[in-house]
Amino acid sequence: MPQLVRLLGFVLAQRRGLLALIALGVVVAAANVGQALLLATMLGHILGGQPWGVILPLILAAALLLAVRALSLGATERLGASMAACIKADVRRRLFAHLVDLGPGWLGRTRTGLVQTVLVDSVELLEKYFSIIVPRAIVAVLTLIPLLVVVAALDGLVGLIVAVCAVVALITPPLSSHLLRARTRFWMEQYAPLTAEYLDSVQGMATLKAFNASGRHGAQLLSQANAVRDAATGLVIFETLYTGVAGLAIATGTALAVGVGALHVAGGTLSVGALLLILLLVSQCFAPVRSLQQAFHYAYYAPEVGQKIFDILDAVPPVAEPPTSRNRPAAAPGLAFEEVRFAYRPEAQPALSGVSFTIAPGETVALVGRSGAGKTTVVSLLLRFFDPQHGRVTLGDHDLRELRLADLRAQIAVVSQDTYLFHGTIRENLLLAKPDASEAELEATARAAAVHDFVVALPDGYDTVVGERGLKLSGGERQRVAIARALLKNAPVLILDEATASVDLANETTIQRALERAMHGRTTLVIAHRLSTVRHADRIIVLEAGRVIEAGTPAELLHRQGAYARMVAVQGGGM
Repeated sequence: MPQLVRLLGFVLAQRRGLLALIALGVVVAAANVGQALLLATMLGHILGGQPWGVILPLILAAALLLAVRALSLGATERLGASMAACIKADVRRRLFAHLVDLGPGWLGRTRTGLVQTVLVDSVELLEKYFSIIVPRAIVAVLTLIPLLVVVAALDGLVGLIVAVCAVVALITPPLSSHLLRARTRFWMEQYAPLTAEYLDSVQGMATLKAFNASGRHGAQLLSQANAVRDAATGLVIFETLYTGVAGLAIATGTALAVGVGALHVAGGTLSVGALLLILLLVSQCFAPVRSLQQAFHYAYYAPEVGQKIFDILDAVPPVAEPPTSRNRPAAAPGLAFEEVRFAYRPEAQPALSGVSFTIAPGETVALVGRSGAGKTTVVSLLLRFFDPQHGRVTLGDHDLRELRLADLRAQIAVVSQDTYLFHGTIRENLLLAKPDASEAELEATARAAAVHDFVVALPDGYDTVVGERGLKLSGGERQRVAIARALLKNAPVLILDEATASVDLANETTIQRALERAMHGRTTLVIAHRLSTVRHADRIIVLEAGRVIEAGTPAELLHRQGAYARMVAVQGGGM
């Protein structure tokens, strides 16, 4: 299967660990065979009346092999766990790195819970494949064939019986894999959405309580959980059936080997000592078969789980890095949209249609319009979460597609209405913008954003933990921390996307003044619904249904008595 081959690539990346596991497996198998040979020899000597002086060294040798086997098994467990941990860490690193490349544009179209299931559960489910299946399969091949040759040399018919039964036991799982894979896929299709639903339920608990919907939602979760249970039960039942067939083949092979060997001893064509040796070796022949059976038990879900991982790793980012990158634009570069058309899906209405406007270096331009007019799409294209299907966006006369993503985003600081703070301290959230910022820079920026006073009043000051998504702070406090973070970045382009939407009126004037100081010398795009916040903009661009319908200074637009003037009138003359 392609998925198993690709998963094998992760294992082969740990060549040293894999070779060590194989070597330890061969040592364990050799110790088992050695013990069988010694035991057969001892029994032959005992039955032949040999003195203890001959038998005792064999006992000591068997005890030594037993110790070697125990030590090797312990080392195998430790090494296997260590190798699996390294592989899982590598897979998660690759997944996260690719998710970063895919960016918000791709993640915005995917359920967070499904991605989390792949990052956590799917990778964890493959641990046995990484640490057990591959090395056991190789060791089984290396040990089973020589053992069958030895048994066949001692008694051809017994060797044939053992070989046939071993083949039956080995091919039963692959032959049933198609039916098993269908049941595994059904189980995975039920399991992953359930995990996503639980995550949504925890994150939306306040909403469920507020609408008295927690009971109804809980009943839906119970129904989904029952579907997962039924799918898992069906999977276990089917697995038990093929396991029983394989186990029957092993038991049949052992019984037939004993019976045929005993008949050959009775007929005088096989000695008692040879029979003892055959019986012990037959047990060793089926040991790798049982090992592979166990391995398949761990592997039956590997193709489906692996597919979930490769679905992410194979996803194509909405935007691509340029093969060569232009130099970064100069300080306070200008921005321009040139006949930009963009739709989120091919069949959807364009979010932007023929949009053109320019922002001169150091100019402050406000983008206003009703909800759904396309303002957020403008920001997404500026940050290059997506590329336009037609036209181009430029920064300092450079097409954004010519700039490395890191270089582009280093030029832009964003304060959005939907503020996201990470679970950590206020200091850690601020330093995301500039990890090497000094304490003086941190404090100066915090003062400029009207953050410092409320932070130092907290019990732990800048080391106060804000909680998940900053929930330990009020909405206005979170917004001010986000503004301070953007100011600390000190980027030449500033985007304010409803930056004061969550700030109370008492602090709005202070923060607005701080933002106006921050705009000085920077190219600034202000997106606003509250028109009072854009009265000092150099120009205003009005968007409607993805098109620019008006542009000019605030005074010019008011004089025209067009869409902008009507918006101002609706808001009570807030200009």
